[in-house]
Amino acid sequence: MSKSSQDSNKVLNYKKYNREEKEDLIKDYLPLVKRVVHRLSARLPKDIDIKEMINSGIIGLVDAMEKYNPSHDTSFQTYAQFRIKGAILDSFRAQDWLPRSLRFKSHKLEEAYKTIDQKLGRSATDEEVARELGIEVSALQKALNQVGNIVMLSFEDLGFGHGEERFKGKECFSSTGVDPLSNLMGGEQINYIARALDRLPEKERLVISLYFYEELNLREIGEILGVTESRASQIRSRALIRLKLYLKNAMEELND
Repeated sequence: MSKSSQDSNKVLNYKKYNREEKEDLIKDYLPLVKRVVHRLSARLPKDIDIKEMINSGIIGLVDAMEKYNPSHDTSFQTYAQFRIKGAILDSFRAQDWLPRSLRFKSHKLEEAYKTIDQKLGRSATDEEVARELGIEVSALQKALNQVGNIVMLSFEDLGFGHGEERFKGKECFSSTGVDPLSNLMGGEQINYIARALDRLPEKERLVISLYFYEELNLREIGEILGVTESRASQIRSRALIRLKLYLKNAMEELND
């Protein structure tokens, strides 16, 4: 029996364990919680409480142990990562930890890109979005850097992650228990994501590929593109805003 199968069997018996056995199993998976926390914390303000993130992640881990069903052809570790991440993001939402000014700025950027993209039928340029917002291009680029973490997390609210979590089939749309695309088969979901990626400008598509699939950081991506880390961050923010808009529109169409 493989280690993955052994781990799954342990988890399936979670509800039957006594308190001490449950605590031992949770300790076994604590490194998984810390890995998810590490990935998320890299995109958050420096003053975020890591211990609090870990505590929220453990809540997600326990939830995963109680609800895991191997018949879905998903390994427990993959399933648990989504539950852990979902619990952490839920705790952030409950605390309303994001500055209102930054949330407002992120919303205004999304609306501007949406308006221009719909009006022109193509991806908006920085100059066009800046004009829509009534600001200089340099101010727009500064704003894209400022909202990068917010856009990253709001995009992950749709179920996307990094590394082991990146762009997986059906689970991508159910990390928080809501699955608006449940009427699509896993393969169709992946095809839809691929079509959304194809709609991105070439440079933005490359950045998303390098960040999610190749797991490079923004500094490394900047070196490949021959731009600064700050510029790579701006490109990532733009790409994620567009992808988020595409996928939100898809969800709304499917719910109509």
